[in-house]
Amino acid sequence: MNFGVMFLPIYRASTTAFLLGLGVFAALDAMRLSVEIPLFSGWIGMLAIWFFVYSLHANRRRHAGQETGLAFLPLGVAILGKMIGAMIVLISAVWQYMLEFASRNGVDVNDPEALGEAVSDPGFQEAMQAEINANPEVLLQWTGQASMMSWLGFWLVIALFSIWFANMKKSGGSIESA
Repeated sequence: MNFGVMFLPIYRASTTAFLLGLGVFAALDAMRLSVEIPLFSGWIGMLAIWFFVYSLHANRRRHAGQETGLAFLPLGVAILGKMIGAMIVLISAVWQYMLEFASRNGVDVNDPEALGEAVSDPGFQEAMQAEINANPEVLLQWTGQASMMSWLGFWLVIALFSIWFANMKKSGGSIESA
């Protein structure tokens, strides 16, 4: 197997190389989230993973004798899945925290009217924001949960697209550049 298929969108990727490459990058992406490695843990590492995932999809389409333009589709939808996954976790975490904060401050969270009244009060919002700012571990917990859910959202979408891409048939009888 030519390992270049995992890194540059100029080769042809067999089904095995395509799926193996996706597995390698999913594992590297999980490691990127859990281990602090300079340059690899932040945006640069994430953008590199995205480029390599695009390269695998482009190379798989090239292997099937098709144009590589649709190789952006799995990546774009996966990034959307990543954002949706993170937002779901963050919204639910903030909602839960808001209910706990309201309860600690004497608001009956089982009464929708009282809760709505308290939440619409600007003082409530400011006090809750001040408490969140005073407890950075809460933010770290939320970002940790959101990063894992965003990872899951991204790779679930890629896994779904990989079924389609892995089943692409080689056309034209060209010789694969191994």
